[in-house]
Amino acid sequence: MRIVKKLLGFLLILIVLAAGAGYVFFFVVHPKKRASAELKAPSTPEAIERGRYLATHVMGCLGCHSEGDVTMPGDPHKPGTEGGGRDFGDIPDFPGHIRAPNITPDPEHGVGKWTDGELVRALREGLSRDGRVLFPMMPYGTYHDLLSDEDALAIVAFLRSLKPLPNNPGPMEVKFPVSMFIRLAPQPVETPAGAAPTEKLARGRWLLRVASCTECHTPSEKGKPIEGMEYAGGGKFPLPIGDLYVPNITSDQATGIGAYSDEDLLRVLNEGVNKAGKSLYMMPWTLYRGMTDEDKQALIAAMREIKPIANVVPASTIKR
Repeated sequence: MRIVKKLLGFLLILIVLAAGAGYVFFFVVHPKKRASAELKAPSTPEAIERGRYLATHVMGCLGCHSEGDVTMPGDPHKPGTEGGGRDFGDIPDFPGHIRAPNITPDPEHGVGKWTDGELVRALREGLSRDGRVLFPMMPYGTYHDLLSDEDALAIVAFLRSLKPLPNNPGPMEVKFPVSMFIRLAPQPVETPAGAAPTEKLARGRWLLRVASCTECHTPSEKGKPIEGMEYAGGGKFPLPIGDLYVPNITSDQATGIGAYSDEDLLRVLNEGVNKAGKSLYMMPWTLYRGMTDEDKQALIAAMREIKPIANVVPASTIKR
């Protein structure tokens, strides 16, 4: 009996030590963060226009941070709500409630009191002004590696130009234990990315990532992308009008876009219809159609080189 008590005592000590180590790892060591840098966004019309183009037509920031309508093709945002935040409502199987914050210059509900450096840190490192971890649905891990100071500050310049909207969509809610694990996501930027590439294929590869094609079209399991299934589609999004399954955009001839012509792909970007003429939902083509012709051609060139993966995606059940 004495030996059993000693073993139980030893086990209890191990449990306490493990719990303490876990607490230190998740709540002391993480999130990794640094003070926001002293940065100043330009206010020239050219910088604001550059930021508008990136935030609206490339990165699609306004798609998430404005009121939208998922029951309409392309999830168009409602005029007059640009940057005012969005409540995505209840999403089946999601551990929480997604709300994208107000990013207009409103001083109470938006980012009017944020410094330019704090906004850049949020964009690339995933930390709010108060140090709170942003949910990685915002792809700050991608921007961490690809967004230069110049581009990040141009986006800040554009956000400063938006009409202040006194709208509060409410806080993002993430349940335990996901709320604990997302603390591992933020990473300080040690060396800012260089300028975005201009050569066609390199530019297209850059666009594939900053436009979040990777995140949406790569299936995941337990919150992590499935290795070897990049861009192969299959993710399910329950919508009020039916279930949407994300298409395969690899170069596979039978199940991907291998049989699409460049004109077919341009129609996807410009009109939001697939090769069969069916309207596309959720994909924010209403924003991407504003890309320059050069960027669309670069994006298509990069899509052509995605390795083919045979993955049959279920047909969406959109009732329209």
